[in-house]
Amino acid sequence: MSLLSRSLKALALILPLLLGIWALVFYLVIIDEVRESVDDGLDDQAELLEYRAERDSTVLLVRDLGLHGYAITPLDNAQGKGPRKSFRDTTLFIPAEGEMETVRLFSTHFKLDGQRYALQVYTSTVEEDDLVESLLSALLVLYAVLLLTVLLVNHALLRRVWRPFHNILHQMKNFRLGTGERLPDVPTDVREFKELKAAVNILVGHAAETYKNQRSFTENAAHELQTPLAIAINKLELLAEHEGSEEQRMQSIGEVIASLERLTRMNRSLLLLARIENKQFPDEQPVALGDVCRKVVEEFTDLAHHRDVQVEVSVSSDIERRMEPGLARILINNLIKNAIVHNVPGGRVWVEVSREQVLFRNTGKAKPLDGDRVFDRFRKETTADAGTGLGLAIAKAIATSYGFTLAYAYAGEHRMTLRF
Repeated sequence: MSLLSRSLKALALILPLLLGIWALVFYLVIIDEVRESVDDGLDDQAELLEYRAERDSTVLLVRDLGLHGYAITPLDNAQGKGPRKSFRDTTLFIPAEGEMETVRLFSTHFKLDGQRYALQVYTSTVEEDDLVESLLSALLVLYAVLLLTVLLVNHALLRRVWRPFHNILHQMKNFRLGTGERLPDVPTDVREFKELKAAVNILVGHAAETYKNQRSFTENAAHELQTPLAIAINKLELLAEHEGSEEQRMQSIGEVIASLERLTRMNRSLLLLARIENKQFPDEQPVALGDVCRKVVEEFTDLAHHRDVQVEVSVSSDIERRMEPGLARILINNLIKNAIVHNVPGGRVWVEVSREQVLFRNTGKAKPLDGDRVFDRFRKETTADAGTGLGLAIAKAIATSYGFTLAYAYAGEHRMTLRF
């Protein structure tokens, strides 16, 4: 069911209730006004008859209420002590009409020449049954007119008002990833539609960016996975075709194993990256990052010694952050390993832990890296790099998943700053 049809259905159900309440209030007000006007008229007529009776004694002789419209009856002293004025609805036979009719009757007393008299005056009034019937008929006509008017407004005015919404919806249905990063402009003066268009463009932009990154990632992954596979296959083919010496055979087997191990590491890294981005590490607990840094540096002692790199850790204020312990270790591990591996012989690495951040500083090539691409997947400084090119990308993904900021800068030395 469309929005216009739903609104029309709601109005069709609500209108009778609103009209019914309005009719009841209108009926009560009209009846009250009519009775008040009739009562005022009867009171004035009674005063006029009293005035006439003072000047014409024949007025006092009228007894037939239905024939003359009034009746005057003498009262004794006991009868004259009742209520002086009263109004009531009653039925009365009217000779001129030949039938019983609903009338408004006014009764009062007056005194003339020491004698008290009862005066009754009536007038025809609105029959409530007829009024209710007429009111219901008018309400039915009003309901039909209002419903028809709403229908016409929905199909004319509201369709024009909702046109930008339908244009946005049409563009969303026909949008394809890779064809652009925002929807074509839809002119509108309606604030809600402007907000909807802005929100949709933000969503489309995010989707386009994700698609772009995913496509680049897929292309790079295919290329990176193909290289060690091709090497392994080539080496195995050479082993099958050439006998060679035992040393050559062992060297070829070692190269095959190295290629497959690299492929295994890359596959493990890709799976880890996917799990991080899908937030599949819900087990969080307080992790002391200073302790993690010390343990990781201790584990890399042999690597640092082999690379002739000196590593120092300083913790001015140990901090705890709620993280999955394994991810915290991978984050620190990748950043420290990156600082050691991409260093120079005789170089140094400093890990400084403070309350607001963990700073990783290292010597290395005396030129800055591309800060915009340093965290890209499969990013390598040289093609001879035996790594997977995913270490910093994984570190960046972990930091982002916990709301941390990981940034690169160069100031005579390479710096990776993990801010909380």
